[in-house]
Formats: sequence, structure tokens, C-alpha cells
Amino acid sequence: MSTLNFGTVDQCSVTLNTATLLGLKAAYEDFAATGQDLHNFEICITDKRASTVDPMPDDDVVTITFVAKLIPGMRGLGNANRLGKSIHYVIAPETGEILGTVGTK
Repeated sequence: MSTLNFGTVDQCSVTLNTATLLGLKAAYEDFAATGQDLHNFEICITDKRASTVDPMPDDDVVTITFVAKLIPGMRGLGNANRLGKSIHYVIAPETGEILGTVGTK
């Protein structure tokens, strides 16, 4: 079992803490306002500190990324297709507040 900023990860399960759930809700509401179809996306939740080799104090955040899927048979970046534009949210692990939003490629 791994304990991360967003909760715990076990072999067959993930337990999200309340702040991550609130951040996911806030990120989804912001994402929904773009009018993009959620069916065309995958959602990735990352503990930035745990995913960085030499973490800095600013890396103590959770990121939530709505990643646009590729059109079947197409190669390239997720943003390089008609299915949507990926959006990356930076979330405070203590409160779930959105600290920043970035379009990704």
C-alpha cells in the first residue's frame, strides 16, 4: 500500500481523501464549463511530490488532468485531434482548492 497526498493506493483499490474529492469536483465543474464531452477524456490524478525525483516545496500538490483520448487509429498528442483539448489542474492537497489551470499538449 502506498500513501500519497491524494489518499492511498493498494493493489486493487484507491482511497481518495476528502480534499482530493473536493478538488476533483471543482476541476470537473470547471472542465464541464468548457462544453467538452467527458466521454472523450481520461482523468489522471497525480501526487506531484511523489512523482518528482527531487521535489521542491512547490511540488507538494495534487494534479488532476483531463487527458483527451486519441481518435482510434490516429497517432500523436492527445490535444492534436477533434476529441478535445486536455486540461491540467493543480490542487491544494489540504483543501482541494484549484491553485492553477493549464491547457496541456
